Amino acid sequence: MIGSALGAQEFEIRPSPDSRFALEVAKTGLLSGKKHLFLFERFQGKLQYDAAAPERSKIDFTIEAASIVCKDTWVSAKDLVKVAEEATGPNMLDVAKHPALRFVSTGVTRRPGGGYDVAGTLTIKGNGQPVTVTVSLKPAGDKALEFTGKAEVRMKDYGLKPPSAALGAVGTKNEMQVEFGFTARAK
Repeated sequence: MIGSALGAQEFEIRPSPDSRFALEVAKTGLLSGKKHLFLFERFQGKLQYDAAAPERSKIDFTIEAASIVCKDTWVSAKDLVKVAEEATGPNMLDVAKHPALRFVSTGVTRRPGGGYDVAGTLTIKGNGQPVTVTVSLKPAGDKALEFTGKAEVRMKDYGLKPPSAALGAVGTKNEMQVEFGFTARAK
């Protein structure tokens, strides 16, 4: 039972039909107003959740970098392949050398309006940087929790170099928006 007086309960996070881990990257210059939408299809995590004292909760979450898929509807099928190749290539995620992205929490605080701020270290391409994720959760039956959340990540903090075109007239914003929704199931 979630919320028992027994302390932290362990949960497992895996992809499911109702889960989503998305990354939005806004374009600049001639394509200003357009966004690349990337979904990560493979991820896993472990959550230790203490309903009586959420600030003691912990999460360790790993994303398979090569599972990124571009879902843009505004580019051609040929360009979708090119965008995906650039995202997994050496200037961006460099999946050949860095097969995973990882977030490990370092602290949880309640938000005044509800939900939580989860501070932690996000590691991309071997470079760990602090990031705060805004999270909402609700029980999903006796043995599951539904999570939604978002964060902003700056590419330059991780040494990511997005492609540009037309001598810089087409580029990418430094800030990426991460949004997710998934169900954590009790072990």
